[in-house]
Amino acid sequence: MKLRKTLNIMGALCLVTTLGGPAVMASAAEVKPATTAEAKTETLTLLDGKLPFKLQGYEVQPVPGGAPGKMYVNKQAKRVLIIGEEDVPLVARGISETDFLDSMKVIKDKQKQASPAYHVTSETTENVKGMPVYHIEATSNMGGNDVLQATLLATANKKFTIIQVISNHRDKAGHLAAVNNILGR
Repeated sequence: MKLRKTLNIMGALCLVTTLGGPAVMASAAEVKPATTAEAKTETLTLLDGKLPFKLQGYEVQPVPGGAPGKMYVNKQAKRVLIIGEEDVPLVARGISETDFLDSMKVIKDKQKQASPAYHVTSETTENVKGMPVYHIEATSNMGGNDVLQATLLATANKKFTIIQVISNHRDKAGHLAAVNNILGR
């Protein structure tokens, strides 16, 4: 049952980024831009402290459609982050974290099924603070807008996280900076 929940979380995040694209972009448009004095910095700590990072200038919003996780919107940067963290299902705790991470790689196939415009441009497994992080870079189209999309998958301490960074296709440098911030580079 817990494994089904994990697959539902992955599926929900895929569907939110594709079907919820127009809603995500509309939600981003509704956020008032923060002035420099108002730009809040929030520290997120995932996987029991193994993946900490700071977000500046993002507003927290619920994920469209009631999907699990949180959505962080930075209207000024035209960037959306969707972040989910859950416990590794009991049935999968007997396998190594590397094997569990490998099993999560089907997310790219689910994203392609949900959106034919989804195209993987690169995929790597990176070492981030001593833990493997599977990193997919892709292009897609959401609500008629071309976007860059990074998906980061990691597991540690019997938890897993899925992070999606969605940026305007014209802001490659900002997209890369947002991903590098999460990865601690």
